Amino acid sequence: MGEDRSPAPQDLPSAESVAGGGKTEGEREQIKLQATYMNGIAIGVFVVGGFTIPVSLVFNPAAGIVPAAIVAGLCFCFSPAVHWVARRSLRELDR
Repeated sequence: MGEDRSPAPQDLPSAESVAGGGKTEGEREQIKLQATYMNGIAIGVFVVGGFTIPVSLVFNPAAGIVPAAIVAGLCFCFSPAVHWVARRSLRELDR
């Protein structure tokens, strides 16, 4: 019957031939965790500033619309910028 066995070390690809070959597994995980953290910040900024402020203005238009609109606009722009930085940091895995 067929024997399941682990591949011998010489059968495994070298670290240089795998994406991110110059990095240890720990370094690769740190890059992933950094990108995940930054994406969490981007989502939080969007939800708090880019979503809840406009929704609250719909229900209470008398509240300072100009400052709220400025803050919401900044959050709406800042969130994709942070997400973009997180995506760029993941490109480090391919180097």
